[in-house]
Amino acid sequence: MISPISHLIIRGQTPGQFFADVFRRLIESLERGSLKCHIPRIYHLYEPHKEMPYHFKPELFVQLGGVTEFRFPDECFTLRPGEVCIVPKGMPHGEIVRADKEPFENVVVSFYNDMIDVHIGREMSPGIPKAVEMNFYTTDFFEDMVDYLDAICHFQRYSGCIDGAATKGLLMAEFSLLLALVEAANSHLASATDIVSLCQWLIQHNLQDEFLSVELLAEELDCTPNYLSRIFHKKTGDRITERINRLRIQNASDALRWTRLSIKAIAAGCGYSGANYFCRKFRQATGRTPQSYRQEFRREFSGEILQSGVLSNAGTRLNASS
Repeated sequence: MISPISHLIIRGQTPGQFFADVFRRLIESLERGSLKCHIPRIYHLYEPHKEMPYHFKPELFVQLGGVTEFRFPDECFTLRPGEVCIVPKGMPHGEIVRADKEPFENVVVSFYNDMIDVHIGREMSPGIPKAVEMNFYTTDFFEDMVDYLDAICHFQRYSGCIDGAATKGLLMAEFSLLLALVEAANSHLASATDIVSLCQWLIQHNLQDEFLSVELLAEELDCTPNYLSRIFHKKTGDRITERINRLRIQNASDALRWTRLSIKAIAAGCGYSGANYFCRKFRQATGRTPQSYRQEFRREFSGEILQSGVLSNAGTRLNASS
């Protein structure tokens, strides 16, 4: 299980102040033209690779100290202080961290079902990063922030260049929204010292683990399953098992819509023990089988593209005749 470690003090600053300083420096580097951004080549999306998990939304890594050695199915690179890495959605990856002149430290931004997790990573055991001081945010610009990172990865995939004006503009928008987010008090959810927030973080980061359970979460949080279940339900209105299954169904829906992965691969990637069990749970939740859900989406999506093309052509003819 991916586990957090909570530290309360960050160089005498509040978490919001610390993160704001990080994003301001990124904006300044981008304005100077000195920011180095790494994006891996986009292959093997959503494939299972040992010790290389993937996520259903992109992640942003900002190196502050030491180095991170990123491993992907087809390549490796080293992230150094002042550099950033965008890991595309569905990209299997692993990380080995180490000190280099100064201790390892980074900031990680992850997106999970309408919640943004911004946390610090530190080396608490040799080579392994641990999440420190997790902070959770909500924003009306959640989808935009995900789309900006997706678009940057898309540009990299088809042009092989990440230095264009469009990429710089999208990075500026992303960093500016993150800065506004961490500075806005009303966007910040409960801190990482709150057991329910920690539980939600653990759920989000371990959804692919088919053995994820209330008992495992309670053991990690050093409390009883009954206590965890009671306080989680009181503060969120959800039962833990319901939350886990709902998030898995959301991830599976994304994979069915936007990938060509087999039902078996999607089931494994979303934490289900087998394809048959996944199909049963998916039908209970949506009223449709995974296959019919995918087919219906493709029909609707193709129709929207066709209609958009027809309207675009009509507009072109109208402009040409006026």
